[in-house]
Amino acid sequence: MKMTLKTLTLTLPLIFSLFAPKSYALPQGSELKAGAAVWNLFDDADRYAMHVAYIHKPLAQFYDLRPTVLLINADQGQHYFAAGIAKDIYRYKDFSIRAAFHAGIVDESENLGDTVEFYSSIAGLYNVSELLSFEAEIGHISNGGLGDRNPGSESFVLSAHYHF
Repeated sequence: MKMTLKTLTLTLPLIFSLFAPKSYALPQGSELKAGAAVWNLFDDADRYAMHVAYIHKPLAQFYDLRPTVLLINADQGQHYFAAGIAKDIYRYKDFSIRAAFHAGIVDESENLGDTVEFYSSIAGLYNVSELLSFEAEIGHISNGGLGDRNPGSESFVLSAHYHF
């Protein structure tokens, strides 16, 4: 199951980006994100965390990529600090799909195998208004084989986005 989710997380954004609508139909402003997550989703689902992110407006000169900064604060005192990119890949009316990739460091690496970790995700967003949207996200964190062990972990995150 883990391999299937990893494959989907990596290939779906590429496929959707080939058929993505024009950028004028996608969100154009910056966003602040706050949400709650369940980690170890396909194992014990025994870790909980808070996700906070700043998502910059799309950069037209760089394929409408959105620079992002992400902080994950887990219930057992573990923190993940990362920078990355996000891409809005599809929109229909008030619903959109976004893929993201982050590289960062974790302060307590014994559970994940290395200090350097990569977080990738795919999310569905629903715009409630011009200023607010809700998001459901599936994510995967892994050290990409940099550590002696690479257990990885999956998450499910529910978030609210404030658009400005």
